[in-house]
Amino acid sequence: MIKQAGFTLIELMLSLTLGLIITAAAILLFLAGQKSLSMQQGVADIQDNANFGLNYLTQDIRLANLNNFKAVINDQTAYGGIILTSSANAQKDAQGTPLSNIFWQVTGSNVATKFLSGSAIAPSNVQLSGSDILSDQLVIQYVPQYVLNSAGTIWSGGYDCEGNALNFPVTQPAKGGEFGQQVIVQRYFLRADNNKNENEPNQPLALACDAGHYPVEPAKAVNATDPLPAMAVTGYGDAGEIIMKRVDHFRVLLNIQDDSVTAPGASRRYITFKDYMALPSPRPRIVAVQIGILARSAQAVNKENSINDDQVFRVLDQEVIVKKPKAGSPKYIRQVVAQTIALRNVIGERGQ
Repeated sequence: MIKQAGFTLIELMLSLTLGLIITAAAILLFLAGQKSLSMQQGVADIQDNANFGLNYLTQDIRLANLNNFKAVINDQTAYGGIILTSSANAQKDAQGTPLSNIFWQVTGSNVATKFLSGSAIAPSNVQLSGSDILSDQLVIQYVPQYVLNSAGTIWSGGYDCEGNALNFPVTQPAKGGEFGQQVIVQRYFLRADNNKNENEPNQPLALACDAGHYPVEPAKAVNATDPLPAMAVTGYGDAGEIIMKRVDHFRVLLNIQDDSVTAPGASRRYITFKDYMALPSPRPRIVAVQIGILARSAQAVNKENSINDDQVFRVLDQEVIVKKPKAGSPKYIRQVVAQTIALRNVIGERGQ
């Protein structure tokens, strides 16, 4: 008689149970790894987006007031680095000439107040004290350090924030068009990004820059008795180019030097555009800009429980909450980045 050997029923059940436990552990490790990878990718995405975008932004803002003949800037400084006024909203002198940052001869729909620096102008994805609020908008201007080409026919001033080459003929071409040195205007604002994911819980907002230019030299009348011709900002007032892919809120404060305040340490303070323009004229000197950005990862991290929908973010002087998304919406990592930018082209007392 042949002797048989094998698993008993109990041994078979134990082996199956151990196999299931090991398989379940492997699946849990895989899922945990996927969740960790998703979180790490979100963190890396927001850090790259915020750090590179913020660095690009601060380098641009430091150009404000470059090559202006006057160092002290406020809302009445012609060609002043921070654009608060234009012919649309500036106070006028005794002769009726607007005392504006954008040269007063420049007119048109793209120098309306909605295209100037201001508080609560652009869209936002956050709430303050339970109410929806808007983002700020920052507009700067500067004159590049132009150099002539070897033939002496083209002024070259680098590139604007949209990547456009700043090359202008020295003399007006026969077919017309811009010529001579130009003042560069750059606007930083939030707008909806057309390249979006279908399941994004809030508006797909991005930080963009819109650039334009107008001549340094004022337009002159043909005859002395003729009125001065109007000028325009060319290429300004469109959607611009995206700097940071996903931003839920953009906040800007001005650092002012108010010599009329005698209290120790109170002459230098941060103030909103709205509060600055509400001060009596002549308004204080602007010496720096502080920007705050609530950046969001472009990639979702699924329904991560560690991310709360009611999390409070402090963006400079505001404590905001992201608008509550629909139930079951994917979640995203958010981070506040801030930077104080000293305007080095307003240092000194030149032009006094």
